[in-house]
Amino acid sequence: MKFDFYLSEMSVSDKHGGGLTLQRILGADLNDIDHFVHVNRFAMDLHVKDGLPGRSHDLLSIWESDWMRKLIGRSRASSMSKRLGMIKLHANGAAKKMAAIFKHKQELTGLVCPQGANAIFTLEALKKIKQVKYITWVMDDHLVSYVNDAWQYPAGTEAIFGKHLREAEHVFVISPAMQAFYKERFGVASSVLFGSSGTVEKGASSKKISGPLKIGYFGAVAAWQRDALKAVAAALKATDTQLYIYSGVERLPDDILLDGVHFKGSVAPQEVLTEMQNYDAVLLPISFQQKIRNMSQFNIATKMSEYLACGVPVLAVGPPYSAMIHYLNDHQAAITVASIKENDIRDGFKQLHNSQHVAGLLKNAQKLVTNEVGAEPMRRVWQAVVNS
Repeated sequence: MKFDFYLSEMSVSDKHGGGLTLQRILGADLNDIDHFVHVNRFAMDLHVKDGLPGRSHDLLSIWESDWMRKLIGRSRASSMSKRLGMIKLHANGAAKKMAAIFKHKQELTGLVCPQGANAIFTLEALKKIKQVKYITWVMDDHLVSYVNDAWQYPAGTEAIFGKHLREAEHVFVISPAMQAFYKERFGVASSVLFGSSGTVEKGASSKKISGPLKIGYFGAVAAWQRDALKAVAAALKATDTQLYIYSGVERLPDDILLDGVHFKGSVAPQEVLTEMQNYDAVLLPISFQQKIRNMSQFNIATKMSEYLACGVPVLAVGPPYSAMIHYLNDHQAAITVASIKENDIRDGFKQLHNSQHVAGLLKNAQKLVTNEVGAEPMRRVWQAVVNS
């Protein structure tokens, strides 16, 4: 299927999980998208992959421009850009610019990957100018938040988001948890499609399961990981387990860089798999913070699929409501610790010494990569929709 446009707050970049997901699953189908339209600063800051700049359009709000950020300060400019009135004003302008790009076409086809309100309102404004058929793929729902034991959308956004989902030709979501939530909240059916892995690596089941444990972590040290990383670091005390962290940050926070933690800096993408296989396990930390529960409960990170394919057992530490904890438990493909307590995390360390248990986990992980989370099975889900 050929698309006239891709519309999102994020770019098809090598610098973040969403961009990598698009490349791995769409593959050559990216060549069938005529224009890549970005309506948020996030896309501009993380540049598109080689070969796409000539087809990319950064239609940013005035509040996200360099000169405005310099004039009134980044914080104030960011605050202004998030006001609903400013979002709608920006959306109307962006839609007119998109219509001008396609001035000779009355009916457009699009792939929309909304991260927040910008893409959603821009598409709604475009629908008033052109006929639009689109597929939407929600990788992150940054609009919804968990407040007073309930999910809430900002005023003026829930109805328009529901309309966006219902009017799509098809809806893709990032996890079974998001699929169930949208079905209950909006009455919308969807297909699950999340970041894929490469081919499964075999042979790691023969790794030692006695003596000191070496656990590797490969990824960001940001809000979505930090508190779980801190808990694992604290649980290392008085154990024979060591944690090695590979990340692009300049230094680790003091509350993570504790005894037993070793900061290794960044590692080249082509060397990550080799480094992973030097460890007895790889760590998947998921935040317990309520303020980013929308990410923990609904999102499946690309890193999870990559870990499952690396041939090393996965230790996942996250809240019991986490989409990844549920997914890994359902498939018995990882050691999961749904607690931030030190003793519970240490019990997870002990399970890595159980050779029979670890062998079973690795076998299940291999099956998952072959049948579900690998690039080929995920791509088949995509193609079944677009080819129909």
